[in-house]
Amino acid sequence: MKNILVGAVAYAPQIVPIWDTIRDYANDYFKGKLRLDYVLFSNYERQVEWLLNGKIDIAWNTNVAYVRSKFAANNQVEALLMRDTDIGFKSIFVGRKENITNLESLRGKRFGLGSLDSAQAAIMPLFYLQKEGFNTQEFLAKDLQTSQNIGDSIAIIRYNSDVGKHGDTGRSEFDVLDSIKAGILDAGAIGSTTWARILQEDSYPEISSFYASPDYCHCNFTALKNLNADSKDLFIEMMLSQNALKNDPTIAQMMKLEGLNQWVICDEKTLKGYDEIFEAMQKQNLLNP
Repeated sequence: MKNILVGAVAYAPQIVPIWDTIRDYANDYFKGKLRLDYVLFSNYERQVEWLLNGKIDIAWNTNVAYVRSKFAANNQVEALLMRDTDIGFKSIFVGRKENITNLESLRGKRFGLGSLDSAQAAIMPLFYLQKEGFNTQEFLAKDLQTSQNIGDSIAIIRYNSDVGKHGDTGRSEFDVLDSIKAGILDAGAIGSTTWARILQEDSYPEISSFYASPDYCHCNFTALKNLNADSKDLFIEMMLSQNALKNDPTIAQMMKLEGLNQWVICDEKTLKGYDEIFEAMQKQNLLNP
């Protein structure tokens, strides 16, 4: 029997039940043709290393991990599947309602970014600010007192919490939100899923959004191109088959925990959602960990 080993990063307690469900469902589905197991990592850098060294067959990667894998492997990896919610991801700029109303309002202000390896909370926001022609000066959150007299530049304040998990925990985004609420920051960047969550919970009523970035893509299942074709096709078929089982409480709960409505194939159109991430990471010298 062939085996397939999938890697994922353990950024939250729900990761184990998510992958227990996928493993058990997969092994029932395969009916002895293939056996799936998973291994959890504490950070994406080690997961990418194991993928490229052939120690795992497929990695459930963030956009940053996918881009780094592709760069390190000289394009000898491919994205197989993603969640429907990984398409059309955005970075949202937020600030106190009375202070910031548009991008021009940011000149001379303090703008918070999350973890340096988070596409939604740091990499793409900085990329889009600089693409709009703004000058930026960077400071760490602990050095706030030195971020004075910056003229028309934007003072970028970094909150580098949970580095290695590529923003999955969301902690750095809430560090930014709390600092805006406390008046420490004038504005900051968060991901569109965090923005949707706080709107639903009405947890930061004093904060509003004033900019939404162009769309890009988030996570995907990444594999080396030399992965056995039969194993790859059977894995894709198995994952897609879950889309018809939303009335199954076990599958429905897994999808809820993983934040998706259905699995989708990574086609040429969706893969374009990584182009600007590659460009941003290249400009920010982040292609290598």
